[in-house]
Amino acid sequence: MTQVSTPQVASAMQAVLSAASKRQPAELHLSFLAPEFNTKLQICEGQITGIISALAPHWSTLLRSKDVPATAITQAHQDGQSVPDTLELLIRRRYLSMDEMDALAHERVLSALVPLAGRHASVQLHLPKALSHKRFLGSSDAQDGVHAAAQYAATLREHESAMTPADRFVATPLASKIEPEGGPVDLVYRAALRGLTLGQIAQRVPMRWDLLVRTISYLIGLGALRSLAHDVEHNVSPKLQVGQMAPDFILPDLHGGELRLSSLRGQRVWLTFNRQSTCALCNPHHAQIITMADEMKRRGVQILSIWGSTLEDLKEGIGRQHPPYPVLADPNDETYDQYGLTHSVAGTLDVRNLSTIVQGFKMMGTKALKSDGELMRMPAELLIDPDGRIAVAHYNSFGSDWLPFERVLEWAPAPRA
Repeated sequence: MTQVSTPQVASAMQAVLSAASKRQPAELHLSFLAPEFNTKLQICEGQITGIISALAPHWSTLLRSKDVPATAITQAHQDGQSVPDTLELLIRRRYLSMDEMDALAHERVLSALVPLAGRHASVQLHLPKALSHKRFLGSSDAQDGVHAAAQYAATLREHESAMTPADRFVATPLASKIEPEGGPVDLVYRAALRGLTLGQIAQRVPMRWDLLVRTISYLIGLGALRSLAHDVEHNVSPKLQVGQMAPDFILPDLHGGELRLSSLRGQRVWLTFNRQSTCALCNPHHAQIITMADEMKRRGVQILSIWGSTLEDLKEGIGRQHPPYPVLADPNDETYDQYGLTHSVAGTLDVRNLSTIVQGFKMMGTKALKSDGELMRMPAELLIDPDGRIAVAHYNSFGSDWLPFERVLEWAPAPRA
């Protein structure tokens, strides 16, 4: 039978130390007013042998950071019955040493404990009667963890200490490339670009909490991130002209990952700016583009489509057509402003849109009425040469005034047999 203590309010760090001093195994439940901080720890013989926290990186995240192949992690997970079994199999198969596993466990514990330093929680202790003497894989010394977490937390500035797992930061798609590409700072930026909360980023990026929030501060200082509380200033640039360089951007792709325009240098790019994901004007147009996708690929053309909707909304709109090309989300319309797209009541209400709208409602149903703030937006299409310069800049004069497909084919002639 398990003894359960009466909940008491206490310092979270002191509660961990107190539980670690018990001779019996203990399961410590820490509950906070902000539930995203809630943490459960399994403690035995002064070791933290398990932790459940929205702030701890997934084991798979940490293992991949040590170059353990994803296939090996998946296979060990399938062969094992639990996390300890999975970790033991990886050690047996010589993907990691015991010391490396302990170091990862310690970092994982620190990631969960650092944001708890200085916070009080409702503490409840569960004490099972059975005492295990098993050597725990992936365990961390509780006392060392608490002391180190307190030291790391003390280095944070006030606004960094105030950050919570529920916080979300807006990443501008117009930020300069963050070097090194694929490095920790770039990974945090890209995670924010996909709309993840700070807690979700903590689980997916192998970075201790204090380093993570300092990275957020650094990216805010660069202008690459901003708080949700700061509204976007919509300063629309002039329409782009033939011969200008196409402004660079990076946006999250519905198919996964992120795409930076400049990464396509050396290829022809057919760039389409659309309204919302369920738009009755844009979806029929893309139904036609989809039929041309194979031919465009044969001609060396990369099709890109940008939509003024979130990734989640894209799934319910254009995503239902399964375009075989990147479908990029820009719900804050920053690339639209940079490329000079405007709104037009007359262009939206133009009678020449009617036949396309009827077709669009047949495709989208009542979802076509959802606007996402894009209802009066005029779409645009640009053809970009391999050197990154604009060959054709077509801004729709009314909603369904799309660039003629003949013009696209003329720009990208078929390769000679």
